[in-house]
Amino acid sequence: MTIEELIDLQEAGSRARVLGLGSHENPYLKSAGQTLDDAYTREVRQARIEAWKFGWEAEDASREGRMVSFISSLIRHHERGATA
Repeated sequence: MTIEELIDLQEAGSRARVLGLGSHENPYLKSAGQTLDDAYTREVRQARIEAWKFGWEAEDASREGRMVSFISSLIRHHERGATA
């Protein structure tokens, strides 16, 4: 996935939140039940799910006045991954 595709997916998630859609309405979750032939395809699908979700969650945090806690949680998550 290119950086442009990643940003587009994040923007799509953000727009969905603006339009009032719930996080469970992630369109990439619908394909989660499909059989995938290889690890690469599963990895790409998961990246799409997460990019859309990130955009939705960032917009939600912004609207709810939780941007600082949202960013703090991202930093903690990143630090845990770096030490694992």
